Amino acid sequence: MDTDVVFFTVDDEAGGGGIDGDDIAASVLARFQSSEREDHQHLCAAVGAIAQALKDQGISLTPVAYFGATASSLDRLSRNPASGSDPAAASLLSFLAVAFPRVSPPVIRSRWTEVSETLVRILGFNSLPPGGVKSGLRCASYLLAVGEKTNWSALSPLYAVLLSFVTAQRLKVRKVSQPSLRGLCCLLVELPQNQLLLRGLEVLCSSSTADVAPELLEDLLSSIALSVSDKEKSADQMASIARLLHLGTRKVYHLNKEICVVKLPLIFNALGDILASEHEEAIFAAMEALKGLICACIDESLIEQGVVRIKTADGELRQSGPTIIAKICATIEGFLGYRYNAVWDMSFQVLSTTFVRLGKSSCYLMAGAVKSLADMQNLSDEDFAFRKQLHECVGSAVSTMGPENFLSILPLNLDADVTDANVWLLPILKQHVAGARLSFFAEHILVLAKEIKQKSYNLEKEGSIFSTRRAQGLVYALWSLLPAFCNYPVDTSSGFKVIQKELCNALREKPDLRGIICCSLQTLIRQNNDIICNESTGPDDKISPSTTEGDHYSKSESEENLKAIQSFSPEFFSVLSETFLTCSKDSGGCLQATIHDFALISDKRVVKKVFMATMHKLLKVTKEAVKANQLNCSGAMLIDCSSNEASLSRERALLLDLAVSLLPGLGDKEIDLLFSAIKPAFQDEEGILQKKAYKILSIILKERGHFISNNLEELLELMIASLPFCHFAAKRHRLDCLYTLIIYISKDLFDHKRRDIVSAFITEIILALKEANKKTRNIAYNLLVKIGHVFEDEERGGKENLLQLFNLIAGGLAGETPHMISAAVKGLARLAFEFSDLVGAAYKLLPSAFLLLQRRNQEITKANLGLIKVLVAKSKPDGLQMHLKTLVEGLLRWQDDTKNRFKAKIKLLLEMLVQTCGFDAVKEVMPEGHMKLLTNIRKINERKERKANSNDGKSEDGESITSRTTISRKWNHTRLFSDFGDEDTGDDSDAELAVAKTFSGRHSKGFTGPASRSSSIGSIRKCKAAQSLPEDLLDQSEGDPLDLLDRQKTRLALRSSAHLKRRQTSSDEPEIDADGRLIVREDGCKPKKENLFQDNDSDARRHIDSCSLLSSLTKTHKKRQKTSDSGWAHPGSEYTNKKAGGDVKRKDKLEPYAYWPLDRKLLNRRVESRAVARKGMAGVMKLTKKLEGHSASSALSLKGLAFKKQRKGGKKR
Repeated sequence: MDTDVVFFTVDDEAGGGGIDGDDIAASVLARFQSSEREDHQHLCAAVGAIAQALKDQGISLTPVAYFGATASSLDRLSRNPASGSDPAAASLLSFLAVAFPRVSPPVIRSRWTEVSETLVRILGFNSLPPGGVKSGLRCASYLLAVGEKTNWSALSPLYAVLLSFVTAQRLKVRKVSQPSLRGLCCLLVELPQNQLLLRGLEVLCSSSTADVAPELLEDLLSSIALSVSDKEKSADQMASIARLLHLGTRKVYHLNKEICVVKLPLIFNALGDILASEHEEAIFAAMEALKGLICACIDESLIEQGVVRIKTADGELRQSGPTIIAKICATIEGFLGYRYNAVWDMSFQVLSTTFVRLGKSSCYLMAGAVKSLADMQNLSDEDFAFRKQLHECVGSAVSTMGPENFLSILPLNLDADVTDANVWLLPILKQHVAGARLSFFAEHILVLAKEIKQKSYNLEKEGSIFSTRRAQGLVYALWSLLPAFCNYPVDTSSGFKVIQKELCNALREKPDLRGIICCSLQTLIRQNNDIICNESTGPDDKISPSTTEGDHYSKSESEENLKAIQSFSPEFFSVLSETFLTCSKDSGGCLQATIHDFALISDKRVVKKVFMATMHKLLKVTKEAVKANQLNCSGAMLIDCSSNEASLSRERALLLDLAVSLLPGLGDKEIDLLFSAIKPAFQDEEGILQKKAYKILSIILKERGHFISNNLEELLELMIASLPFCHFAAKRHRLDCLYTLIIYISKDLFDHKRRDIVSAFITEIILALKEANKKTRNIAYNLLVKIGHVFEDEERGGKENLLQLFNLIAGGLAGETPHMISAAVKGLARLAFEFSDLVGAAYKLLPSAFLLLQRRNQEITKANLGLIKVLVAKSKPDGLQMHLKTLVEGLLRWQDDTKNRFKAKIKLLLEMLVQTCGFDAVKEVMPEGHMKLLTNIRKINERKERKANSNDGKSEDGESITSRTTISRKWNHTRLFSDFGDEDTGDDSDAELAVAKTFSGRHSKGFTGPASRSSSIGSIRKCKAAQSLPEDLLDQSEGDPLDLLDRQKTRLALRSSAHLKRRQTSSDEPEIDADGRLIVREDGCKPKKENLFQDNDSDARRHIDSCSLLSSLTKTHKKRQKTSDSGWAHPGSEYTNKKAGGDVKRKDKLEPYAYWPLDRKLLNRRVESRAVARKGMAGVMKLTKKLEGHSASSALSLKGLAFKKQRKGGKKR
């Protein structure tokens, strides 16, 4: 039976429903004494007992009396946990719920503390029946409503109890506790310390199992939203409110979509107020809440409703108010107002999310926002610091609306004045356009480009050069949008024919646009072809970050698109091949790639026709080249013979490139014909033809696997026969061919003849490790590693084959020449670095390596030291301990004249051993004669540890302690096999390593023994050349950019700049006269002046006394002087003050100035030439701070004096 006393009391707070008068006990007894329910009988018994007790004590039967008596009885019961199952507890709670509304709030507040404590205790009893719990919750709600709002410490326990029953397992309890929250809305929004309440509500809203009435929760959220702007709140409160509005609104939307949508504008307004606050945490919470609600609560029906209303309005005033989505969009658009200027970056994120959610409908609902964004672009940089975020927001609008809708709202206006043109939109369109129409590009963008092009012609005739260049730049910028419009266009099948003719004409007539057009064509072909070749590629696969789900095609759509492109293949083949044969070298690569893509999708007959025409041209040009060569050999010298041969060779190379570009559409017969055509080129003297021949062969071998099986013997003979004629330019492409053949032959090594061929090919790759060309060396190392991985494959024998490869290379140690031996050692080092399984086999070669170290050959020594370094770095400590004695003794058992050149490498290896095995282990095996070296290493490490502890783990130059003795995970043969230690090898206490430290001005404590003095002068000069002197710092900063990945150059640059700053600061206070001019003493009384000209040369550091300074001032008499290196110089001698230092103004003269001309050698590509040209300028820049107060003429004169002294000092030494 549902109609019990609990529900009855809530509905009759004023005493209606059968309970009349002040004697509420009599009313209860009159209504329930005839009931047969057990809980009613217990209620009547408890009420009768209370009434009788009050009568016995002579107390009038008023609601206040009943309230006091009931509260006292409950207090006694609450102190016994077993009383929870007592029916009297539930009856007293029910009667207290009846008495509460009839007692005035001041009376309740007088006993508020003890009653609330009683309720907290008694509601904590698990044995309390549901009827008692429901009555107790109503009592708790009433107490919270009338309690002191400012005393949160007293309210929080009672509120926690109420909140704990919201998610109770008993359904009836939850139904009562949830409506009780309605009465707490006022309390929640008025309490200054409501953090716990808000967090509790967050937990409630985030719980997926919590059963909450959506109407109740929506009213609560609305009340909270309305209270946001009423009073000032703390950061935690506003952040909690933002999170609560987010979670609560999403929960209401999930439970009842209709009532939630109505309140969305109110919620968005409240979150907007929080977004405009000054609290960073609240701002971030509001932004996340807005983005979450936009994605979760704005559905298609809501968007469609707003769009339909806008479309049907027809510009007339609507009779009804704005739609819900219109209100939300207006609120979001308001985030661009000046009120939000401090959080515009957050506003842009919210707008971007809105654009993405609305999709193409945003052109109707967010048109005003787009115009506001354009207005913000016109703000100055001082007033606007979020330009990058603005462009990203505009880009999201472009990608969702599409370029047509976007440009209808915000046109480019390129034909207008400069101030009205929206040129800033072009890079954004280029980056974010996807899924557009090719026909729109042809009908609008290209038309606009033609108009501007015609305008540029008119401007050129008028002689307006700047406007002409600007118009030409706009034309190029408009054409640069083509790749974006070719990114999954929606009308490829119908729109490509509209734009095809324009593309062909532009390829012929506009060389600067060829790269753009080729890139666009490749994008069109590859995107569609990838979908056809890979059936799993569907609409949901994201190829490009700027594409959306609708920008992709189905397989049938891709086939139709390729048919439309394929139908114009003959025209494009004609244009592309003609352009390729006549173009410059710069645009040849993109043209060749485009021809390759067209050959991939075109009909085989069309490709064959183009190929045969190309071969006929090649045959004709080859005959002409042979004829010209015969004439040259016969002695008939022609005037243009050499230039004609060069042009013929270039033409043959272009024809070969064109032929191989058609490879995807060629059949077997055509490929055999191409192979026959390139075979003579393998023995041609021209390096360019050899390079093309090997390149074509490597492509054929990679793309046509059956070609190897059909022509294997011929290919092997060709590779062997062409080896003596191989040009260095073709070496790396030949290595690619060898690699493919090795992989194919290695499948079957039972044939001894083939095994010998593989050995010969691998030997050639090993020798390529010593090539002078860096690219060739890198390719050789990479191919060697690839071969190792192929041999390591389990299907080909696994580790046994890999070990055979290692032993095959190790056979090169028995070579006759140092070149072969060092190449073999480098190959072994590379394999040991890549494959840890080969480290053990490499240790077996240590005796041979140490034997080779005793040879007086630097080439072999460098390679062997690199191998040893790899072994030390890749070995585990346990394995290294076994070979420790052999390593140490072998490294130190050298002849003196060989050891000194590589002393830095030996020391580095010993440091690595100390770091891996420990100092004591190395000390046990170290010979007595070299114990000082180990002691030096220990002291260096201790010093570095102390520096690291004082500098947070970094040494003085920013290098960590273990960085010198650790090897990079990435292979770097230049470092491993360097001539003088490692690039970052250096220490303060070693004379042979101190060269790298001289730039910072510190003096090293060098060894004074003969071994140190006999170090290689060439190595030291090499290290000195790698340094940067103070005047060279300008070269490094203004020339090539500083390589931040090069630790040595970065450290030197940092140390040099810090050193210059230290030198520029002075403890001497400047002396200034009454007129404010700087006084320079010429009597040399200030000792600090002797450091005026410091240089690395000791002769340039000499003291410059007053006589030398005075003589330098009198040497310059001419107004202009001709310098030998830099042209005319204007030293500013006419502004020299003869009575004091500094410059003075002259009547009818300009302000004091000096001019030092630049030299066009500064633009030279070579670093050495730039250094010579900048030498004088570096001196001027270096002396700027030191010569404050001197005239410009004296500065230039003193600079020249300093350089002269430096040269004299160098000659004397």
